[in-house]
Amino acid sequence: MSPRSLPRYLVVADDLSGAADCAAGFASAGLSTSVLLDPQACGQAQRDVDVLTVDTNSRRDAPAVAAAKLQALLAAPASQGRRVLKKMDSTLRGGWAQEVAVLQGALDAMALVAPSFPQMGRTMQAGLVHVHGVRLADTDTWKLEHADRDDRAAQQLQAAGLRCDNLPASLLDAGPDATAQAIATAREQGLQALVFDVLTDEHLQTLALASLQLEQVFCVCSAGLSHALAQQVPAVSAAASALDVPHGAGRLPSVVTVVGSMSAIAQQQLAYLAEQPRTRLHVVPPGCLRSDAQTPQRQDLVQALVQTVSAEVAQGLDVVVSLGADAHTDPAEGPLLARQLARLLHAPMAAAAGLVITGGETARAVLEELQLRSLRVHSESEPGVVLCITEHDDTQQDARRQWIATKAGAFGHPASLQRASSAIHSLLAAQTLGGCTDTAPTESKQR
Repeated sequence: MSPRSLPRYLVVADDLSGAADCAAGFASAGLSTSVLLDPQACGQAQRDVDVLTVDTNSRRDAPAVAAAKLQALLAAPASQGRRVLKKMDSTLRGGWAQEVAVLQGALDAMALVAPSFPQMGRTMQAGLVHVHGVRLADTDTWKLEHADRDDRAAQQLQAAGLRCDNLPASLLDAGPDATAQAIATAREQGLQALVFDVLTDEHLQTLALASLQLEQVFCVCSAGLSHALAQQVPAVSAAASALDVPHGAGRLPSVVTVVGSMSAIAQQQLAYLAEQPRTRLHVVPPGCLRSDAQTPQRQDLVQALVQTVSAEVAQGLDVVVSLGADAHTDPAEGPLLARQLARLLHAPMAAAAGLVITGGETARAVLEELQLRSLRVHSESEPGVVLCITEHDDTQQDARRQWIATKAGAFGHPASLQRASSAIHSLLAAQTLGGCTDTAPTESKQR
């Protein structure tokens, strides 16, 4: 297969921000790219897109539940005839290895596993993930959520029942042809998965080129390798990737940012954003969201918060709402708190012209609360921060479309959330001026 004739893809992710992040590279390459929250709701418009990305929302699922979701997705009409790419978390969160085992059996194909994303400080050496040079097992995030798990990707795959080996970065240094030959040989020897040490973006480019020379393989990766694959796409005309975006007349110019992540990086971004002009910050104590901790005083506090946020959105102010922490905070309750926060803020979020959401579980909770099941990917404000516009099915023809930016919680620069909000404001200004019928990313127009 020629690497310049990239097949249509089905990208399978286990959380929403990761799904959008993985899809963004293809959108920037000029391909039509949709992210679905519900694969069963896929209509003709989604079947026709070049890259269909589906969030199975399975990161916290039991293996049997996740397997059933994957089997149903692979059987869906919109999935047929597409090359599968499995999005995994670059820090090995969730039941990714069990999902890879399901896909390997269903596709009868070898899994090429590369969680590295060097541009974001994630690399793999000697079979170990490093985050900005620190072994994954020694990071605070791993200790908080996965202290009892092996942090080696190959061992996780073996535990899931796959015959697996780890290949050194020196193989990738030998070039795509040598890498493709090594992969083919490993498959002939009965291996079902290969984990690749990756230290640089050049290593990802080599692996992408090698994988496209082969049949009966599928990539398992973070957004790093997916972006490298997208760079092999032949030049696409701007017209092919244009989005039909309505003008912004009559829209409120308010952008609401929802911060559900409690990571240190997210908190730095929150502090930076709160310092911006015409921006209002609200921190919601978890006790106000727990159903078993409600008191009349807390209910009054919640009602006042909703009224205040709604009024600020109506005034055209940018609003930032963050999930706070307390002595009882448990990472496992994150999805519940995110859903409660989204339910609370339904009215002001629906009224806003744009939303910036950090944390994959928070993003899904917000979009589900707003009954949004599909996003068309536009571009990135920076690596890992994805700009989308909402899509609606046949029953939602009168629904107003919104700009949505998603970002994983533990990624980015202190100014990342502010940049995402500014990017949405720029898109809204272009719509108001009437110049946004063709909103293809600038990068794809230059290809």
